[in-house]
Amino acid sequence: MKNKLKLLWSKTNRWHRVIFIFLLLESKLFPGGKVGFQCNDPALSHPYTGDTVNWKWLIGITVFLPLVVMLIVEKQKDKTDAAKQKTLVWYKEYLYGFLINLTFVQCLKFIVGSPRPHFFDTCSPKEETTCEASEYVSSYTCTKAHWLNQSDRSFPSGHTSLAFHAGIFIIYYLYRRASNVRPTHAVQLLCAAATVFCAVSRMTDHRHHWWDVLAGVVISVPILLYTIFRLCKNFECLIPKENVENQNLQDSVEKSEIMENVS
Repeated sequence: MKNKLKLLWSKTNRWHRVIFIFLLLESKLFPGGKVGFQCNDPALSHPYTGDTVNWKWLIGITVFLPLVVMLIVEKQKDKTDAAKQKTLVWYKEYLYGFLINLTFVQCLKFIVGSPRPHFFDTCSPKEETTCEASEYVSSYTCTKAHWLNQSDRSFPSGHTSLAFHAGIFIIYYLYRRASNVRPTHAVQLLCAAATVFCAVSRMTDHRHHWWDVLAGVVISVPILLYTIFRLCKNFECLIPKENVENQNLQDSVEKSEIMENVS
């Protein structure tokens, strides 16, 4: 059995492995960690007011915006199909780094099980009604089933980590590939402002504690560096040699046909 599992694992690629780990975490087949709470803790007594930055919008923007930016920049620099190929190479590596970030954040949320600032409002633990003063409760049961798997997923902030990953990726990409273009600085500033806004909103919405947000940034940094310098080769990725040769051959044929038609 062990040898079969090893054989199966050897036949998978890096994408399969990360996706498998992510789906395993999301399936909740195994019991995760659960940090207790102190009675009447003001840090956990905030009302739930929703999200300023909806997670669907966050995923949509952080997944597709880098592709749009890179396609626009590379098409301006090179009108051939090589620009599109180069962009897709970088974008594929960006998505892989993004998936690593998301998986690692979800893994920590699963292991730690830290209560959110709106813990008492959305979980309403049964033990809260009987605890006194600042007594510490190590084990509890939520009475609101809908929030059973959300009230204790505060650490770290996934919104912050993904926003930082996408925002800094775009900022650095523009610095490397479009530093002489005038609108570049405005786009970089907008990305930085949006990243900070997302992080701050997680605290003002009382969805995360400040240390959750800080942890989201810290987690994102090494993964982002790995994505940029290891996966994307500092945005100097080369298109496979055979693709370049095919493109040059095609261009030569087209030029020959044009010359024959002219003559």
